[in-house]
Amino acid sequence: MNIEIKKQLAVLELGDLVSAIENQEKDVSLVNLNYNDRLEHLLTELITERQNRLIARLTKNAELKYPNANLETLDCEARGINKDIIVNLASMGFVSAATNLIITGATGAGKTYLSCVLGVEACKQTLRTCYIRMPDMLGHFQNHKDNLREQIRYRKRLGNYKVLIIDEWLNYKINERESKFIYELIEQRCGNSPTIFVGQYDVEDWHERLGGGTQADSIMDRIIHNAYTIPTTDNNLRRLYDSKKAKVVIDSLG
Repeated sequence: MNIEIKKQLAVLELGDLVSAIENQEKDVSLVNLNYNDRLEHLLTELITERQNRLIARLTKNAELKYPNANLETLDCEARGINKDIIVNLASMGFVSAATNLIITGATGAGKTYLSCVLGVEACKQTLRTCYIRMPDMLGHFQNHKDNLREQIRYRKRLGNYKVLIIDEWLNYKINERESKFIYELIEQRCGNSPTIFVGQYDVEDWHERLGGGTQADSIMDRIIHNAYTIPTTDNNLRRLYDSKKAKVVIDSLG
């Protein structure tokens, strides 16, 4: 390719196109292809490269606790869950149906990792995803409790994600103002985009932890009537895996 053209493509931020063309020029197996086939091969490589970059950017921006969470290596048996169900959920059909997911279980049961597996799969399908711990979310709210404009901006930003993962859901009881913020967020997302709630407490305990009363009723009504619950095992996987790692180290020391 002409060097001047390469420079002009770089200025136009088409460096990936230059790379794809250079790769094709080096690939002797493509020499005998006709123009249409070479063009199709070039565009396919360009599309793949841009999709991979988009997925990488979405995964980074999602701020997942486990950005490398992998569906293929997910230990469903240890978590006491059906892998076929998780694979089905990973196809993201629940997103188009705006069906919430509720992942419950004891501490160390692998709930967060499971939610991140689904978050990674959402990013792979180029869905804008966000992972956030509930204490961090409410901490931001408290830091701007006297700034209504910032509260609304923050709530709308969270509300606009196609998939929102709220970890440590209701691990701590919330006050009335926090409950109102949660209500407005859930109201914005209800029927539009799903939320994945990850926490230790069963749904039966939510009402009290949301502060009780009609506002708690309203929040739960918007969550649980279109939700699928994934209960996990009572096993502490963190302790189990750590003990296995320790055994490997001890065995290696012989």
